[in-house]
Amino acid sequence: MSDVYFLKCDYAGLLKTPGLLLKGLEQSGLLATVKPGDFTALKIHFGEQGNKSYINPNFLIPLARHLRSNLKAKPFFFETNTLYHGQRMNAIDHTNLAFGHQFGKVNLPIIIADGLKGNDYIEVAVNQKHFQTCYLAAALKEVDCILALSHFTGHMLTGFGCAIKNLGMGCAARRGKLAQHCMVSPVILDKRCVSCGLCSQNCPAKAIEKGAACLPAGRVCYVVNKEKCIGCAQCLSVCSHQAVNIVWSEDATTISERLAEYALAVVKGRRCLYVNFALYITQECDCMNKEDRGFAADLGLFFSRDPVAADKACVDMILRQEGRDAIKEIHPHINYMHGLEYAQKIGLGSLEYRLVEIRLEA
Repeated sequence: MSDVYFLKCDYAGLLKTPGLLLKGLEQSGLLATVKPGDFTALKIHFGEQGNKSYINPNFLIPLARHLRSNLKAKPFFFETNTLYHGQRMNAIDHTNLAFGHQFGKVNLPIIIADGLKGNDYIEVAVNQKHFQTCYLAAALKEVDCILALSHFTGHMLTGFGCAIKNLGMGCAARRGKLAQHCMVSPVILDKRCVSCGLCSQNCPAKAIEKGAACLPAGRVCYVVNKEKCIGCAQCLSVCSHQAVNIVWSEDATTISERLAEYALAVVKGRRCLYVNFALYITQECDCMNKEDRGFAADLGLFFSRDPVAADKACVDMILRQEGRDAIKEIHPHINYMHGLEYAQKIGLGSLEYRLVEIRLEA
């Protein structure tokens, strides 16, 4: 059974008193994971251009100062490039976006760990059901300790995303992201398509093509070339007419399993600790290039050495607080528990946990 430490707070309270994050970590005892001289990767998501729900950099300033000055570690922000078009598809635009989102004020180096265009990787053997080998960001090879800072959100492919997704997808090089996504198959619904072409323009694989004239007034519809499709779901995110649909079948299950296997590769031989931010809990992940509305009230911060237990604790508390399965309501086609169960099965962590509430002195 793993320990998960919980500090109740809301977004406004943490913004007013950002030192709460550091105090929570200190009381949990988890900072003992970080040793002097450690190359300590703060695995973060900088948020896509137009997104506002990413972890606020102001929350991280006291923690970064403590890691550097008191623990004598070598902390830095660690992130990788995306498959889809946007400001995070290459290291130059990605770094500029991070500064635009004010991460520069944290005063830590920003390392886009899979190189300028996402093609720099190391191979890590996992010997699991889907992957024998995983392709991870090259800079991970030199990392001593990972401090995963993960925002709990809903997710269109896995139901929700948090620590496991931050590790599995967030630490994979482009080749690894392709491998994880390759089973997802989107389709375009003729009756809803308005022939705007946004899906085609934003497809990184050029897999969306004009089809036959099948719409009113002779407009053409768009179709997905399944031979070219990489399953990144970018078309789903850019279509405002709900004309793109995912053919789920076993795909959502497969994606969650692949994420877990990649997360297992990331933590292999490394010291890791996890902070889950269950604040500003949005329906979709921070990859969305727009402000998303929340589907659950703020909970607080979860700390653990176990990513499975940390994610499960977030899920349990959301369901308990909301009094309903709020995650299932936003993504009814997805068995979001399967990914957690599979992660436990392959040894990434435990679904059984002991929740320890942190109470700070006034």
